[in-house]
Amino acid sequence: MGNTQVKRHRTKLLPEMEGPIARAYARGRRTEPQLVQYRETAEMMAADLAEGTDLLEVAPGPGFFAVEMARTGRCKVTGLDVSRTFVELAREYAKEQGVTVDFRRGDVAAMLFADGSFDFLICQAAFKNFADPVDALDEMHRVLRPGGVALVQDLSRSTTDAELDAEVERMNLGPVGTFSTVRVLRGLRRRAYTPEQFRATVAESKFRTCEVTPDGIGLEVRLRKE
Repeated sequence: MGNTQVKRHRTKLLPEMEGPIARAYARGRRTEPQLVQYRETAEMMAADLAEGTDLLEVAPGPGFFAVEMARTGRCKVTGLDVSRTFVELAREYAKEQGVTVDFRRGDVAAMLFADGSFDFLICQAAFKNFADPVDALDEMHRVLRPGGVALVQDLSRSTTDAELDAEVERMNLGPVGTFSTVRVLRGLRRRAYTPEQFRATVAESKFRTCEVTPDGIGLEVRLRKE
């Protein structure tokens, strides 16, 4: 992909998040500092949502953030993930926490929901992995109600090595954790989008336009269904 060139289909380079791989990923994300971060972020985000908001999280993985959003009591939360293992783990976690979230298995590029089912949609750290990014955006647009908002947060391809290293250093992961996390993020960065690439991709979708805001080593993209 060039600076602004759009590819409707991207080659899938990542391993399937199933079985032992998915369970290892979930264990790595279930540390206390990570759970505290999910909780704090969810509380801040929920404060800006209307009471009773119907919220969809696309690619929630093991479901930690979706559970925290539901725990706020301000929204009814649904999660959609292509991984059977993640859906299973997310359901188990929600039950363990005594929180109601409707976790389902499905493809973001062909969602099983009716038109206009949600007020708000969030997708974190997953968009760069979608094989059909424009189709995914079109489906997000379809399942939102008029005036609904989709929020995509992901790694920025424009992030420099120095910025990435500094961000990981602030995570206090220790020497081994820091080394492995930097390697993983540098690999994922190759699949990520620059702000210009994201705008060009959105321009090919039914959203047409978006607001792109740099956020540390990532991008925050806000899309509204008019």
